[in-house]
Amino acid sequence: MNKVSKGFFLGSIGLGLGIADVLIFLAIARAKTESPAAGLGLLGLSCIPMLYGAICMLMLWYKSWAVIQDGHARTTPGKAVGFLFIPFFNIYWAFQAVWGLSKDFNAYLQRNSIPAARLPEGLFLAFCILCFTTWIPVLGLVFLVVNYIIGLLMVSALCDGINAIAEKSQQAQ
Repeated sequence: MNKVSKGFFLGSIGLGLGIADVLIFLAIARAKTESPAAGLGLLGLSCIPMLYGAICMLMLWYKSWAVIQDGHARTTPGKAVGFLFIPFFNIYWAFQAVWGLSKDFNAYLQRNSIPAARLPEGLFLAFCILCFTTWIPVLGLVFLVVNYIIGLLMVSALCDGINAIAEKSQQAQ
């Protein structure tokens, strides 16, 4: 079992989604000051770093599910990530794949007596809820920023957890 690079995941997800968020804010500002069409270019451009950040986040979720596969996890890594791409079902599944990950991860740490900080389940739940609130006018932009910060806290906690499991696994060998 290999460790993950906390720097890579925090940097990639932080920069990718951070740049995308800034471009979205700029697109909105430009659409208000110039014309709605003026912001569309920036909005389209925001898709590139957003896609990169999202792919890195999905990779981390996959790795997180993979390290806790001991017969007790609620799903497999492939299902956890793959089912997020099923329209409408993904609304339900996000709670299983993200919030459920924190629950199953913590149970794994406890079952295997791994001395690592438990994942903050409330943050994982908040992340799921806030993902579906960005459509709310004005307030959605605030939720976007809050969710960005929560997402980075999740990434940090997941990397620490994965690395603690990998370290325990290496000591056992």
